[in-house]
Amino acid sequence: MDALEYCRQKVAPEGSSLYYALLFAPQAQKPALTALAAYRAELLEIPHEVSEAGVGAVKLNWWQEELGRLREGQPRHPVTQALEASLPGELLASDALDGVIEACRMDLEYGRYPTLRELTLYCHRAGGGIADMAWRLGDEAGADAAPFAHDLSMGLELTRIIRHLRRDLLAGRVYIPEDELLAAGLSVETLMSEEAESARTALIGRQAERARRFLDNAIAQLSDNGRRNQRYGLILAVLYRDWLDRLAQDGYPILERQQHLTPLRKLFAAWKTAWRPRSVKPGPKETTS
Repeated sequence: MDALEYCRQKVAPEGSSLYYALLFAPQAQKPALTALAAYRAELLEIPHEVSEAGVGAVKLNWWQEELGRLREGQPRHPVTQALEASLPGELLASDALDGVIEACRMDLEYGRYPTLRELTLYCHRAGGGIADMAWRLGDEAGADAAPFAHDLSMGLELTRIIRHLRRDLLAGRVYIPEDELLAAGLSVETLMSEEAESARTALIGRQAERARRFLDNAIAQLSDNGRRNQRYGLILAVLYRDWLDRLAQDGYPILERQQHLTPLRKLFAAWKTAWRPRSVKPGPKETTS
């Protein structure tokens, strides 16, 4: 298996949101986008794979060394080999790659966030730098996309937090700001209890609304000229927004069962976004009679 195929299998299995976003991405950008997504996933899996923070720290130290080897032209891991083959040197030197490692350290050392400010820092490190690198892969129209990339990364990360809420709670990690838990009359210990269902639903609803606002803001900030070249990110915004809409329609039962969009629904949304990118609008989803 070559390095790029390793990355594809890791982050873009058929039917996934990334699969459809990459399917319609500009051909020249696909290898780099795939490698960047795989790098983020490879690192952020570490806190969920280890039972001891010390073991996770050793793994992160190895990855920090691997970044050094990558920048010296001697990568060992398939993901960094794919990055070397697909990204220009100036992007490989970006501290965005180091930022993902720092996000993982936050996972291992903290796992809880007092306020939105600390959570925002985590989200920026986990995905903001990667999103910034992704828009820079485009042509001159990409220069309009920096605000889009910032809000997109926040919207994607906040949506992922909601999607994995149950898994993270069971592992002792809480990505809902603690001051917002307190304001809702909840605690980490009571969040999953049946008695807290009403307060929990309202709290998750507020987290979902925040994520959707970021996705809407991202869409609003992307110029018409930049939309076709940034359609990878635009498709992700649309698919994640659709997932949030589905979650809201079902009453936010994220701790009771997983929510999914069907592959056919994803394919249609991705195709429509790719071929009519200017038709994507921020705001409430349009309904048809």
